[in-house]
Amino acid sequence: MKKQNLKKVLLGLSLGLVLCLSSGLAQQSQSTQQVTFNVNLLEWYNLSLDKNTLTFNDVAPQYVSNPSTTEISAAEGPLQVTVFAVVIPSQPVKLTITANGDLTDGSNIIPASAISWTASGNGFASGTLENGTAVEAGSWTGIFTYQEGTMNFSFLRDYVNQVPGNYTMTATFTLSKV
Repeated sequence: MKKQNLKKVLLGLSLGLVLCLSSGLAQQSQSTQQVTFNVNLLEWYNLSLDKNTLTFNDVAPQYVSNPSTTEISAAEGPLQVTVFAVVIPSQPVKLTITANGDLTDGSNIIPASAISWTASGNGFASGTLENGTAVEAGSWTGIFTYQEGTMNFSFLRDYVNQVPGNYTMTATFTLSKV
């Protein structure tokens, strides 16, 4: 073969090789992969009380031979309660109050049930405290719950059966799904 013919053959082969490589590269210039997105949505609960102490100051009994009972309202006024929850739709949300014992002053005891409340606001309920028992104070349904309510607590003073003293007790408010 002559040099010129050899050059033409080599040039043709080179051009053919470039075209083959180009078309091969074009076929592999795209690559795909999939990505999985996981979104974890949590349930959320928030309970807000505008005060953490309620005080009941005694009032003088009527001057009679057998004094009865009287309701004493909390000196701080009503308790403002805000509940917020985002939950699975078919599961209601409930607010409960549990007395963590009875009212005590040394060895003197007044049952927790001497404290009760009336409630206002959508879904809020009135009730009476019970030692160690969760008492329902509100209930709501739906994915999203935001409610504001007022609870007016009172103490039932029994002048004949309650010994004077400084009594204390704590109660736990719990917001949870049922």
